[in-house]
Amino acid sequence: MTKNNYDICIIGAGIIGASIARELAKYNQTIVVLESNPSFGLETTTGNSGLIHGGFDPTPGKLNAKLNFLGRKRYKENWFKELDFNHKHVNSLILAFNREEEKHLDMLMENGFKNGCTKDEISLINQEELQKIEPSISKEVTKALLCNSSSIIDPVELTGVLLKNAKKNGVNVFFNEKVLGIKYENELFKISSQNNNYKAKIIINCAGHFADKISSLAGYDDFKLSTKRGEYIVLKGTKENQANNVLFMVPTVHGKGVIVAKTVNGNLLVGPTAEDNVAKEDINLITEEKFNQIKEIGKKIIPTLDMTKIIGRFAGSRPIFKETDDFYIHYAKLNNNFINVAGTKSPGISCAPSIADYVIEMIKKQMKLELKLKWDKYEKNILF
Repeated sequence: MTKNNYDICIIGAGIIGASIARELAKYNQTIVVLESNPSFGLETTTGNSGLIHGGFDPTPGKLNAKLNFLGRKRYKENWFKELDFNHKHVNSLILAFNREEEKHLDMLMENGFKNGCTKDEISLINQEELQKIEPSISKEVTKALLCNSSSIIDPVELTGVLLKNAKKNGVNVFFNEKVLGIKYENELFKISSQNNNYKAKIIINCAGHFADKISSLAGYDDFKLSTKRGEYIVLKGTKENQANNVLFMVPTVHGKGVIVAKTVNGNLLVGPTAEDNVAKEDINLITEEKFNQIKEIGKKIIPTLDMTKIIGRFAGSRPIFKETDDFYIHYAKLNNNFINVAGTKSPGISCAPSIADYVIEMIKKQMKLELKLKWDKYEKNILF
């Protein structure tokens, strides 16, 4: 390899870019990851609840529904065994407070079956059963959908482990490398960043909220992304601040559903809110208005919550492709060597392994991928 000449360049070191880098590292290709920030996972990945969803929520037939089912399977069969990162199995409960919301539970359960969930994984439980497994839950909850195939992780921790494993297997990862220009000449992309110049045969665009801008920078103005900012509160785990399960409100204006959930380190996460079309430079801002809204919603789910025990607040945003309300994973319309991996809103974390698999199949149509004779798929969780 000539210096800074690569077979594949991945733009973005969030969990999606890191997942693709790790899975591609099993092949003989030369690979580089370019990240504009000083470290990994600092945008959408860090502003995330960290829940691997059971698969009952996505609309059947959409790509995100298919990849949710495949993704959680890959976590269980491969990543949980090969990669050393904190993860815990949890049950998810979607809570109905009235008859109309109970009808929505029926729809979600039907979605789950269509998406591959089994009757052993999802079921409806009544108020009496709910109180037994979650004693602190509001007595106004009339019915719940129970899903036992969810897990919680720390997405930033996993991103670091994925990149560490990719590096061990030959991938180069560079931070503070904001991409400023992309030109395609003589079947090569010439990529200029704030510090260096690179060449690559294939670009995989995983730039999160800025994926549409990166695509346009290369001359492919194929799609536009909008934002949905969500704000969270983290409560210290105390006697009052306990939840045995991940507790969802029925999806409403708040998006996929507001949750109260135990984190991997024993604290309690409450949120998110949902605010559309926030400026991309403001997606990590927290506001007093939403702060009060989160407290109100948390108390609606668990009335005994001690909302004075706040140890953290954060905000994140989901990149939205409004035309389909689905992931946008496509070749550029004018160049199959430029692959856009965009619009990975929830359940993006759940789909990370299967998105990588999906993209690799796209690459195989453009380039021959040969497996390495030696690929170390195991990784310990120590500092990157």
